[in-house]
Amino acid sequence: MSATEGSRTADNALGAEPQFGSVRLRSARFWSRFRMWLGEQIAVETEARTSFYLLPLGLMLGILAVYGADWRPSLSVCLVTAAGLAGLGWARPAAKVPMFAAFVALGAASAAYELQRVDTVIFSGEATVRIDGRVLWRDRDERGRMRYLVAIERTERPTLSRPPQHAEILVTARHAPIEVGQRYRGLVRLRAPSGPALPGGYDFAFGAFFEGLGAYGFALGAPGPTPPDEAAPTLTATERFVRMRLAISDRIRSVIDGPEGAVAAAIISGERSGIPDDVERWLRVTGLSHVLSISGLHMALVAGFAMVLVRCACASVPSVALRLPAKKLAAVVALGVSAFYLALAGLDVATTRSFLMIAIMLTAALFDRAALTLRNVALAAIVIFLTTPHALLTASFQMSFGATAAIVGIYGALTRWHRKRSDGTSERFVVRLLLFFVGIAVTSTVAGIATAPYAAYHFQRMAPFGLVANMLTLPIFSFWIMPLALVAMVAMPFGLDAAPFWLLGKGLTLVFAIARYLAERLPDAPTGLLTNIGLAILTLALLTACFLASRLRLVAIPTALVGLLLVPDRTAPPELLVFEDGREVAIIDADGRLSPLKARPNGFVFGQWERAYPGPADTRATDAKNPAFACETIEESSSAEPESSAAGAPAKGEKVKRAAPRRYCRATTRTGIRVVWTDDYRRLGQACDESDVAIVARVVRLTVCRSAARLVTLRTLRTTGSLSIAREATAGGIAVTSAIRMPSEEWNRHRAAPWPEAWRKPTDGDASATP
Repeated sequence: MSATEGSRTADNALGAEPQFGSVRLRSARFWSRFRMWLGEQIAVETEARTSFYLLPLGLMLGILAVYGADWRPSLSVCLVTAAGLAGLGWARPAAKVPMFAAFVALGAASAAYELQRVDTVIFSGEATVRIDGRVLWRDRDERGRMRYLVAIERTERPTLSRPPQHAEILVTARHAPIEVGQRYRGLVRLRAPSGPALPGGYDFAFGAFFEGLGAYGFALGAPGPTPPDEAAPTLTATERFVRMRLAISDRIRSVIDGPEGAVAAAIISGERSGIPDDVERWLRVTGLSHVLSISGLHMALVAGFAMVLVRCACASVPSVALRLPAKKLAAVVALGVSAFYLALAGLDVATTRSFLMIAIMLTAALFDRAALTLRNVALAAIVIFLTTPHALLTASFQMSFGATAAIVGIYGALTRWHRKRSDGTSERFVVRLLLFFVGIAVTSTVAGIATAPYAAYHFQRMAPFGLVANMLTLPIFSFWIMPLALVAMVAMPFGLDAAPFWLLGKGLTLVFAIARYLAERLPDAPTGLLTNIGLAILTLALLTACFLASRLRLVAIPTALVGLLLVPDRTAPPELLVFEDGREVAIIDADGRLSPLKARPNGFVFGQWERAYPGPADTRATDAKNPAFACETIEESSSAEPESSAAGAPAKGEKVKRAAPRRYCRATTRTGIRVVWTDDYRRLGQACDESDVAIVARVVRLTVCRSAARLVTLRTLRTTGSLSIAREATAGGIAVTSAIRMPSEEWNRHRAAPWPEAWRKPTDGDASATP
């Protein structure tokens, strides 16, 4: 080594330690500044008392532990734990963890109490039975069919061992409509609320359980007439109010013809019967479906206009304005009007939640506190979680709460910005009008962004024109339709409601025209299944952005990006889907195309499969277009031994009662799984021998195939619910995923109950050939 190289090496050795020390010094300065900045942000959060928002978050975690993890804690233990932790947190206010843990225990106690309180009997299986009960509600759809909610008091032929308390009966036969409070007697085919159409789908038994609905029924003929000597029923106060609701709906539809009348009745009285499918599709595709259900928007508009009318009335009378607090009087009147609107809407769960939020905000106004604050939103969430904890898992609550939190949060930010830039002088009308439309655009954008993840998660669809449609229709809805609805309801007792209702109908016509135009230009797109972890991270980002007061809210940006990366379900779609009735089956090929067993599958079930696993544009491949299933028809006579003589042959001209033909279908999935489907149990052995998955759409006693093939029957599907079947990526075996994760859940216990007496109608020859 030369002298020059040696000197360079020595210089590098001498400079290495100072350079390392400089890096360490810069790192120490960075962390020191970061700790100082973090302390300042925490001080801002402490001053804003944002730790209060941890309380509803604790309730959420406790409720999710009960409903999501099949944890059934002791109610008394949860209450004692919550009280002890709350006492510890009260004694040490600086310690936030004990109070947060207390609300986690309180949320678990709330969910546990709700499960003990709700005693809905969900019907087990299917049965044809005569029922006798009392009509609690009725409506008529656009096709003229009547639908009744019946409180069942007696069942006959057969007498059911576990009759549901309430059933919704669809009657297609012509008959004189039965009034609320009268008797319903007739032969109906009862069935339980369906489970998820696929693993990860919505379980309709969950909502039915908490709504008290135990069965759905189809009337086999018109309901029986009321005996002439039967005394007139004594109506309860609830039934009288329901009759008043129906009379109001009939009055609205008599003044406003067509779909406008049906939608007007929906937004005023909550009765959504008679709305055409096309109108519902236009509103759904454009993201306007929320106008059909009485939600926070409707309740806020009604309460707001009631307050404006009362304050204007007080201001018009100087003596009243000087002696009475007009703001508080208006808040009391608005609270009463909102309560009447809630009762008129039928005390629906979603409407009740909206009323609670409005009631808390109006109560704040009574005590001279700001109404539109995030603290009031958190208080409303606490009340909802303590009264109806299962609402946390519903799409309506998640979307309404997300939109409300985002709108209130952006409202506060816009108000602070406007105060900073305002110089105290009155602004010109043009500027105020421009700010009004900017506010509508901003709030519509924020609400759309906040609700989009939940809409995509629950419904697997996105509305591309949702923002545009809401920006165009919200002014019409807010300043035309809802004010006229309030005026018409006030004028109805005096017979002066025709003109307001007519104008209201014209406003709805304009909304329909906008929705139809946008729906035809760009229909909604399926999103596929979304992951739970992705939705949870996006929810955390939303809560962080809305409820934090300092610059720590910027953490919501990277959190949302992580959520967007994790929310799509990137797992390969299954190869075979089986609905719980055993008759709706579909194969997903290598191109993502769904090939159903039936040429005309059940649209409700198949539509959910299409949205969950979107494929090419021509995703619905029938047997003619893509013969994934090769089927043969089995005549009943082919399975019986032929007669050895003509002695038993029917005489000429004699009618022979023949059973419906059976089918035997074969298919192969994209990885080579052999599938056989049949509704003839006598071919069960052959189905097992010829397949890897044998689906027998009958009630049979066998649960396994001797050939080691997977056996799926109505008996197994009753426990598992719908199935998705695929090839295991590693072991190469067949993976079967069930839609019913835990049959022990209260809303799924009917699956383990004894089957009803009329579960299965035997056909000729069944008695001797049942396996």
